[in-house]
Amino acid sequence: MLKFIWLALLLALPYAAGATVRIDLTAANTQPLPVALTPFTAAETEGSKLGEQIVEVITANLADSGLFKPIARQAFLQTPETLATQGPDFQQWRQLKAEALLVGTVALQGDIARVEFRVFDPFQEKQIVGRRYTASRQFWRHIAHRIADDIYTTLTGEAGYFTTRIAYIGQTRRAEGGWAKKLCVMDQDGGNNQCLTDGGHLVLTPRFSPTAQQIVYMSYATGQPRLYLLDLPTGEQEILGDFPGLNSSPRFSPDGRKIAMTLTQDEEGNPDIYVMDIRNRIPRRLTDNRAIDTSPSYSPDGQQIVFNSNRAGRPSLYIMDNDGSNVRRLTYGEGRYYAPAWSPRGDLIAFVKEMRGRFHIGVIDPAGNEERILTDSFMDDSPSWSPNGRVILFGRDEGRQSWLYSIDLTGYNLKKIPTPLQATDPSWSGLLR
Repeated sequence: MLKFIWLALLLALPYAAGATVRIDLTAANTQPLPVALTPFTAAETEGSKLGEQIVEVITANLADSGLFKPIARQAFLQTPETLATQGPDFQQWRQLKAEALLVGTVALQGDIARVEFRVFDPFQEKQIVGRRYTASRQFWRHIAHRIADDIYTTLTGEAGYFTTRIAYIGQTRRAEGGWAKKLCVMDQDGGNNQCLTDGGHLVLTPRFSPTAQQIVYMSYATGQPRLYLLDLPTGEQEILGDFPGLNSSPRFSPDGRKIAMTLTQDEEGNPDIYVMDIRNRIPRRLTDNRAIDTSPSYSPDGQQIVFNSNRAGRPSLYIMDNDGSNVRRLTYGEGRYYAPAWSPRGDLIAFVKEMRGRFHIGVIDPAGNEERILTDSFMDDSPSWSPNGRVILFGRDEGRQSWLYSIDLTGYNLKKIPTPLQATDPSWSGLLR
């Protein structure tokens, strides 16, 4: 079982005051900002190699966001040597139209790496951010993601999402037929992949806690569908409650203290939504309807829950207060609506929409005034938001294969997320600090 060693980071060189926000994130298909990401220098060859790896990850993170365009190194006019000894020649970087210039150094002392970076504005000829991270060398990818987040935040004005993990169901075909499904986790860019179960039992719908390195998921390990809570730092897991019938669709509350879920506890075995405090493990019923109520998701303030129900005759989205009162219908459009996920910003709700035999990812505002379809494929499902509410992660069935994709909330920058196994049911973690 996976065990995390928490990363200790030494912070120095604070953000410069009054750094300019350069990217308008409200515009659809924003033109990527040209940035120059130079090799990190070091006194020894081993440090230079590590610096090269760090910059490669930073470059990939920023490019994959769709908001930045790293300038090809072949176009650089200033050599790394003169950049390290004389500092930036801003005029040369302005010729390349670089809106931001990244420089850095790596110093190794045994197993410890000290990585220092600075970002300059070539047009204003000033430093706009600088920091130093000190950690064990094995966490070099985490350092790279942190730096990418620092750059993203400085140039956009909002939090990044690179220092995150993704939980998903990895699947492989069994020799005797069918699928072996495993609970897996990885960095948001596909790095550091690890499967936490062996595929001997069916596992489904992993969901990250927004406040801790914990995952709740459904498993048939006992022969019955039960919800399990897995603590990643310790590797310990436990059954949340041995409730009769179906236990499914778990989702943490924003404070990580409660879990909303679907249970079939009444005599008729009807799916309804319950909420349970993790400390006392006592479920409390929120919906009581002869229809199927499922897939609850909290608003970021914890005051409301969006869910899926067919109480109007076909699956639609509904919103209720967190005590189950004040239920109101959200969606009235053509088609069927499933799997709602409330954005961390609170301004949008992602969902799956089935229309004319195809399943799409869409978003709608909580008042139901504006609905947009973001993807066009045969089978897209399981939307999950990045912690800054900018990107939606989802699963895509491509016929005989299933993979993970991400898309910007504006409907641009569709990206396939690399996984060693076929993948479904993704869930994005909060920022790891």
